[in-house]
Amino acid sequence: MSNPKIDISGTNLIKTLLITGGILALIYFGKSLIMPLLVAAIIAIILDIAVKKLKSLGLPKWLCITVSVLLMLIIFSLLFWLISSQINNMGDDWPVIKEKATEKLNTFSQWANEELGWDYKDYIENNKKLVQKAEEFASAFLSSLMNLLSQSFIIFIYIILFLMQKKQFINFFKKLFTNNEAIDSLLKNAANNVNGYFLGKGKIMLFLFGIYYLGFTIGSVPYALFLALFAALFSIIPYLGNFIGGGVAVILSFLYAGQTPALIVIGVVSAAQLIENYLLTPWIIGDEINLNPFITIFGVILFSAIWGIVGAVISLPLIGVLKVIFDHTKGMEAYAYILKKDD
Repeated sequence: MSNPKIDISGTNLIKTLLITGGILALIYFGKSLIMPLLVAAIIAIILDIAVKKLKSLGLPKWLCITVSVLLMLIIFSLLFWLISSQINNMGDDWPVIKEKATEKLNTFSQWANEELGWDYKDYIENNKKLVQKAEEFASAFLSSLMNLLSQSFIIFIYIILFLMQKKQFINFFKKLFTNNEAIDSLLKNAANNVNGYFLGKGKIMLFLFGIYYLGFTIGSVPYALFLALFAALFSIIPYLGNFIGGGVAVILSFLYAGQTPALIVIGVVSAAQLIENYLLTPWIIGDEINLNPFITIFGVILFSAIWGIVGAVISLPLIGVLKVIFDHTKGMEAYAYILKKDD
């Protein structure tokens, strides 16, 4: 008895390959063009909330946009100043941190060689290379941030243009497609998706920063402000961010101050993550994005591999918007289904 066969339509197969290949080609080959555009669009969607509130007070459109953009610049400038000042403080002590890191690695290698029988030949030289690799990784991370800052001017221009020409873009889609009701629903849901995610993440990051800074300060952890800020900011990256931010905080505190501060960092970060995962995220963000866990993790890895840290940050909202588009498009229901979390 022959097995039942799957009836694959040539049209559907070609459509699937074209959609998948088109999206991947766009995000890979259009990196320098598409990424600033998407970042600007996301920020413009968030700023549009402030623009609407100011317009409800009777202010003219140009003033609403100006005030909203200035507020954004003030927030980003303060954040950049805070981060750069803490990095400069760390940079002054970096030779000491490198020396202590090498000493601790040598001690561990010697202990492993004597107690566990691990044969580390030339471990002193290898440990120096390991510290140098960590230094190179930190430099690469700072380089990616500077690359983003180098594109900040064009992003700034895009944001203003998006806000000024919002109505024209909406009318374009309405003229492009005949079902205006579906377009209105699509645009509204996509904007709510982006706003709900990033505003919710912002509130959670503020909470985490407060908990981290309080806990690190009480525990006399060195660089409490920097470590709290670093770990809180990295929490915006789904799944991997908490691991990276908390892990770096633990390693730096251990290398610079020893075992007790590192254990304090582990305790504070673990407690904060329990509160975030089981209380704050369900309460503040809820199922706003509602993505398939596999798609979530794969999307974060894919976008971060192509666009770096910026790709990791904007990956979920972008996939969420794709899900909204598929939900509102006939014949694309299967793609929307695979992207969403199964009930």
